[in-house]
Amino acid sequence: MLKELTLVLTYVAAVDEDGREAKKARRFSQVRLDLTNTQALELQGLISELTGETYVTAELTEQKVVN
Repeated sequence: MLKELTLVLTYVAAVDEDGREAKKARRFSQVRLDLTNTQALELQGLISELTGETYVTAELTEQKVVN
């Protein structure tokens, strides 16, 4: 049984002089359990508008109860 769904949005926070990227992530837990991939991408766009951050990945993580 699906217990919880988390949306993880990753963005590039900084780039050092060698060109290596430092990435950070924002996690939104307890999103709707029936959230579709399309809706997750729409949510990514809305949050990007609010924060001014450009997200490079959007990831849905499921937590399930195993009996």
